[in-house]
Formats: sequence, C-alpha cells, structure tokens
Amino acid sequence: MDKILGWIESCKKHIDGKQSKNPHPNLFLNFCGFNKDVGFQSDIVYDDSYVRKINNSEFDVIIKKKDNLEERIGDIAELYLTEIKFLSKNKKPDVILCALSENFITYIQEKEAEETEDEEDEKEKSAEESDIDTEDVSEKEQNFRRYLKAKAMQYNIPIQIVRDRIAKPTADMQDEATIAWNFFTALYYKASGTPWALIRKDVAETTCYAGISFFKSRDRSTTQTSIAQIFNELGKGVILRGEEITLKKNDRVPHLSEEQAFNLLTLSLKEYYDAVKIFPKRLVLHKTSNFSEDEIYGFTQAARQLHINQIDLVSIQHSDVRLYRQGNYPPMRGTQFTLTEKHHVLYTRGSVPYYETYPGKYIPSPIEIKLAYYDESPNLICDEIVALTKMNWNNTQFDRKYPITIECARNVGEILKYLDQTDNMQLKYSFYM
Repeated sequence: MDKILGWIESCKKHIDGKQSKNPHPNLFLNFCGFNKDVGFQSDIVYDDSYVRKINNSEFDVIIKKKDNLEERIGDIAELYLTEIKFLSKNKKPDVILCALSENFITYIQEKEAEETEDEEDEKEKSAEESDIDTEDVSEKEQNFRRYLKAKAMQYNIPIQIVRDRIAKPTADMQDEATIAWNFFTALYYKASGTPWALIRKDVAETTCYAGISFFKSRDRSTTQTSIAQIFNELGKGVILRGEEITLKKNDRVPHLSEEQAFNLLTLSLKEYYDAVKIFPKRLVLHKTSNFSEDEIYGFTQAARQLHINQIDLVSIQHSDVRLYRQGNYPPMRGTQFTLTEKHHVLYTRGSVPYYETYPGKYIPSPIEIKLAYYDESPNLICDEIVALTKMNWNNTQFDRKYPITIECARNVGEILKYLDQTDNMQLKYSFYM
C-alpha cells in the first residue's frame, strides 16, 4: 500500500512521455500531473483514517488453507469487502482504491497465456458470431477482479483495483506517463467527473446511444441474460439487465422476442429519464448481431411510445474486408467504404495524422456497419461510431476498435455474471470499469 500511496503522490508532478526510436512527438504524451492547477484540476484528498490495512499474514493464512481457487478468491475478496464496508459506512469517499500486492497475484488467478492483438481479434470475431461473451477460460470462470467488483456494488461506491507493480512498471507494461493518464482518467470518471464528451451538433437536440448484448452464466449453462446501456453525449446514463433468453436448437445466436425487446427498451428509457430528467429526441441502438424482425418491431414501438421519433438500429460486426492505400501505411482512421446504402465498412483504427503514423502493431481490421432501421444519414451514423470509440474512460486510447456502446456491454456482462439473484446491481458504468 505504501508503494501505491507513494506513486500517487509522485503523480502530482509532471511525468515525461516515452522516447521512441523513431520519434513521433504526439505518440507518447507527457503526463501533466494530477493536481488542482493543471489538467484535471483536481486533488486526491484523504487522511490516515481513510487508509485501511490488510496484513500479509491474513493473505498467507487463506493461501495455505485453501487449495480451491474459487474458495481462495472468495475469502481474499472478503478481506477487501470488510474494509470497503467500513469505509462506505463511516467515511463515504468518492472512490475506494483496493491495493493488491504482486506477491499474491498468482494465487488468485487462473493460468492464461498472454494474447496477441491478432488473437484478441479472433476472440472478438467468435464472440460476435454468437453475440455472447465467450471469454471464459475454464469450466466455471474464476476471476478475482470481476468477483470483487460485483460483490462491492452493494456498498454504493465505485472501486479501483490497483496492483502495486504500477509504482515500478516492468518492460512489458505501458510507459509511466501513459499509465498515469489511464489511471487518473478512470479515477476522475469514477469520482463523477467528465473527462471529455461528444460534440453535440445542435444543443437543442438530445441523442442517446445504447448497446444491447447477452452473457452466459459462469458455469456456461443455457441461461443468458440481455443487458442494455444507454449514454448521452456526456457519458451519463444507466445500465439495465433484461430477461433471460432461451436459445433455439438450430440457432446459437440469441434474439429477443418482440415483447422482450419492447420491455427492455421501455424500462431502460424510463431509468434513463430518472437519471438525466429528459427523454432523448433520437435513439441509436448498437448490437453485434443482426436485428431480427421481432427485435426491430419491439424496439421501435418502445421508442415511439415515449415520443422518440428518430431511431437508428445498427449492427456492428467484425469484417474480413481489407482496403489498401498508396504508401507504407494502412488506411486512415475513419475511412468509410459503402457497399450498399445499408451496408458499410468502417476503419475505426488506422493511420492518424495527429500521430504522424499508425499507432498499432498489426494490420488494422475494419468493422462492418449494417443498418437494420434508420432515420439519420449513414454517413452521420458512421461518424458517430468513430466518435464513440473515443468514449471509453477506462483509458485514454482514443482509437478503440469498437464504440463504447459495444465495449461497455461486454464489460458489464463480465461483472454481472458474478452477481447472485439477490444481489443489487448498480446502474452506473463506473461500477463496471
């Protein structure tokens, strides 16, 4: 814990960005420092009464007694939950940091090989084909981070898990300035800050963006539950869990019935209204599988019932199409190739003029945009998808492959599967990051 507190203190000051062999001045930015005078213009304020220690001996006792990984994760998480409960009842901080020593990491995680970007791409493609989170690495997934975040929700304060290696990054980690940017951006958002927002084309118009997804239970039984997330341009919004879905024997892609689609969107929009006190004039709904006729009817009826007359239903999927341009670099980020009026290929990763290079390690692959139902122009819908790839406040990478609507759906599903039926779920994304 002392390492992390010392590192946070050191991050009040400027941190130089990484020096690359082929310098591109904007590729690795300096960190401005986290203090009230620059950048975020905020301070981390606490005193000794906010610091709760867990002794190493308490970890050792659990590790020696518990051979079963699930039991070990549960018992170690309970050590943190006891302190989270105390802080939430007696101190009420904005965010609770959970420091984790590198010495104990191997005892609370399953063995898994480090993935390359290409392998991640294949996994995403596989997930899209089924539209279900398929990240499980064992018969029954065991993940300390997801378990602790799920169980800590009952105390109504977002948590940030931080490993003590952050104080002395190894060669396989990001550079110090980038680590600081990512950490403090996430912390600022969890403390109800707005790091950045989408540009609204007309202040009188309100648009909200939603993602729909499904996830399997930890034991990979047949239970799948739909979830919906709705954001406005500031990233304010809610997350809702829908009904269980039953897969058809001859179709492994889950779809909502007309009634389920209607109920899920109606409930989500009403919760959204309670959170921001206004119904949007336009709704954009993203999904990684194709929309069925029942889903289109259910979603459009729910929107119209609440007087939302502009609706766009958009499928966002992996694409095997590749485009090439003259020279050594891949297509520019934002390149759009129109196949038909309803079918487009979009590069959300690619060469970036600001960086003066392509910032990725592998050949970028575009995504396919399929418009099942739309009132806005396809070009605007694609522009918005590029903009939404910048809206993941869990880090500062502005060119994620998928928009936050899709990424959020996956992150939320990973945590929700660790909640019991009697556990309360939180409506804000900051609890799932």
